[in-house]
Amino acid sequence: MYKKRSDGRYRTKVYDAEKGKYKYIYATTVQELKKKEAELRAQLDKGIDVSSADDTFTQWLTRLKKVRETELTESEYSTFCYRADFFAGHVGHLPLKSINQQLLQPFVNELWNENPATGKPSSKRTLQRYIASASAVFEYAIENRATEFNPCQYLKVPKQAVVEERRALSPAERKWVEETPHRAQPAAMLMMYSGLRRGEATALLWSDVDFENHTITVNKSYDFKNNCIKKPKTKAGTRIVSVPARLIAYLSSLDKKSLYVLTTATGKMMTNDAWHSLWNSYICDLNLKYGTSIEKRNKYDPRGNMLTIEPFTPHCLRHTFCTIMYEAGIDVLTAKEQMGHSDVKTTLAIYTHLDGQHKKKNISKLNEYLQTGTE
Repeated sequence: MYKKRSDGRYRTKVYDAEKGKYKYIYATTVQELKKKEAELRAQLDKGIDVSSADDTFTQWLTRLKKVRETELTESEYSTFCYRADFFAGHVGHLPLKSINQQLLQPFVNELWNENPATGKPSSKRTLQRYIASASAVFEYAIENRATEFNPCQYLKVPKQAVVEERRALSPAERKWVEETPHRAQPAAMLMMYSGLRRGEATALLWSDVDFENHTITVNKSYDFKNNCIKKPKTKAGTRIVSVPARLIAYLSSLDKKSLYVLTTATGKMMTNDAWHSLWNSYICDLNLKYGTSIEKRNKYDPRGNMLTIEPFTPHCLRHTFCTIMYEAGIDVLTAKEQMGHSDVKTTLAIYTHLDGQHKKKNISKLNEYLQTGTE
């Protein structure tokens, strides 16, 4: 029976057997009320927790963050939160069930036009990762029977979005690393010729380096959030990496005053802030030495220097090692083990991308040869 209230709306109630209580529905017409009633009964029949479906995007994101915090590394968790919070800033106050593709798409387009972190257009890969972070919220709600719909699966990445290429150092830049003394050089050499992650490099002990057999044992990593040593996140992370003689010779030349291979200037552990300060100084010195700026000031000059080299991160050095293995003809399964990838698809994606680049270069050489031969 549908009752009309004093405010002109109609009301009815549906019993939720699982919760042991009634759920009230309101509408401006009897026809609309019947439709809402049918939808609610269908949701209850499917086991949907209709009370949780009224919770907002932010409420569900908060719950998911507690789960993800225990599953992800510090950097992965921070990145996930940043991307998901972007959507929460726009639709966080809305009930999850009221959010659809039409509502979310403008924010994806906004990201494509200008990424809030860089002020530049977002690449295709970055947009996909933002969407994945928002999608995880809806998937978590689906797992908990609060909804059966994920609008993020219908979001579109603008066709104009550029494909972000993985950054590996060129042969010339590799020489920069080898030939430029700096307090960051040990870290750069280590990651470029072993593929270690930043956390793995930070936790590396001299006893983990086998100078005779040219290997490095990776069995721990540094947790920058909690400032402690931890085990690798996956089984694949624990590995023995075969490294080139060039790296062994370089490491042999270093002082071994600490238990750890990489330390601060005072011999302490490399924290996040220490890494940030060290790397800024390193890129600055490389820019002063190899940059093309006409006026070069002392790096401590408050006016600064124009950055004319393309900067790189520690992760770029890890990718460089994978690139070197590809160039050396090392098979993808061996490269997977060397890199500590948990899934060969990750390594294969890098190799496939590099293979595409290699083929383009070869075709370019063929064109140059044919053009020279006909002249």
